[in-house]
Amino acid sequence: METKYVKMNNNQRELSLGNFCRIVKELSLNKAFANQTEVFYAIFGVDNVSDSTINNYCIGYRSIGTEFKQIYIKREKYPNKEFDETMLTILSILKGQIYSNVSHEKIEKLLEGNLIKKLSLELYNLAKNDITVSPEFTKKIYKLINQNKIYDALCEVLIYIVLEKKQPVYIEKNQRELFENILNNTNISMDELEKFLKVQLQDGINYIYSLKKLAKENNPYASFELGEMEYNGKMAGLPRYVKAYEYFKIAAEKNHPRANWLIAKMLLEGQIGKKKETDLKEAYKYLKNAEECGSVAATNTIGLCYLNGMIPGKPKNVEMAIKYLKKAAEKDYVYAHNNLGKIYEEKGDYEKAFKHYFSSASLEESWASNKLGQWYRTGTYLEKNMKKSFEYYNKALDVPQIILNYWAYFNLAKYFYLEGNYEAEIEKDENKAIEYFEKCINNDIDAAYQELINIYIDKYLEEQNDEYINKINEYISKLAIKPYYQKCEKDIKERLSILQNKKLIVVKTN
Repeated sequence: METKYVKMNNNQRELSLGNFCRIVKELSLNKAFANQTEVFYAIFGVDNVSDSTINNYCIGYRSIGTEFKQIYIKREKYPNKEFDETMLTILSILKGQIYSNVSHEKIEKLLEGNLIKKLSLELYNLAKNDITVSPEFTKKIYKLINQNKIYDALCEVLIYIVLEKKQPVYIEKNQRELFENILNNTNISMDELEKFLKVQLQDGINYIYSLKKLAKENNPYASFELGEMEYNGKMAGLPRYVKAYEYFKIAAEKNHPRANWLIAKMLLEGQIGKKKETDLKEAYKYLKNAEECGSVAATNTIGLCYLNGMIPGKPKNVEMAIKYLKKAAEKDYVYAHNNLGKIYEEKGDYEKAFKHYFSSASLEESWASNKLGQWYRTGTYLEKNMKKSFEYYNKALDVPQIILNYWAYFNLAKYFYLEGNYEAEIEKDENKAIEYFEKCINNDIDAAYQELINIYIDKYLEEQNDEYINKINEYISKLAIKPYYQKCEKDIKERLSILQNKKLIVVKTN
């Protein structure tokens, strides 16, 4: 059977010699002088290696030769100025002009340009995606780039790809390494994962039975899946939190990150336990364990615990909350961005609030998209822009239903379709407004009842159709039993009095 290798010069998952050469060529202003061989010569300061050898090194079919590694062993010991010639040649390749006889200080200054910074950011992204690169190394590169120490960042990358990056790598080995890295902070074995995947992929009608059988063997994946089914009410038609806890606990003992987090969440929300100090202590223990196992959701929740004073023995601490929420936001956890936005908005720091709402909306989070729709509509911090508002409200709808913020439907119905919106070039569409308000009342947005009542009052006054009276009665009877009715009862009775004064109908409001 033919051996298959990971190609190290055509993907975004390997911080390798081949990908370094590829990115330099892609960014070069004159690609005719940026071929793979020229970049290789620049990296090692040589000019007498065959194209086929270089190609094998860059594709990753061969390990980089000992003679080239020796060059970098020396540079690793004395990095300062040892890379000057390499940096100058790479600059020349990228910009299409010759640099020579330039001081070290001048080189460092030249490396702060946009093109080189883009190269360093591309390499940083490769480091993030490469499962063989340690988080510590990735953070180090990111810090150097942020400090504009591009020379040092590129030195670190070059040393890594020559001396540390393994090649060749077999595809089968690479796939197993991927799973092993994911399981690295847990007590979960590859065997347990394989058994669970086999059930998922091969079982049909006996799926639940098979999961329960695996759970009896303390399989963390099967236990977690059964726990989540119980948590979401998919087994009995309603949540059974004690059952969910029993399953989650099996997975949590194997350091399953999400199982630890969900146990903590149930304790914090009183779904198990009684939210006493002992329960909160237990919740915090599970949260810290979940975070150590890689749960970003747990990091976000710890931030909220500091924000709301829910960590036993520790007072409410906004700064600590921000610290944890920022840590989660750095990993693109949208709810951390939302929480930071709310904190900064409350502080009156709209610039920082906008930054986090925008980051969350850019990651297609519905609540944040609706929030930006409101800001553009009202001119909060941003210049009022109804077209942008309409765009963000609609963006809030373009998500799976389970995470959809139904206030976006309400806002589109009320501010755009009910009367039309000239600034956004949206024509009046009363039927669409009614459709959207109906979606809202089906998802517990009680303000939509009032809007629908008003619509049908106006329609009745215009058309004298008793079907509209039936609609009004229907909505009032449903709204009257909800707390929101107390807020709008006076307004509704005033509107209804128009009908009553004309002796068209007597509408019961209680």
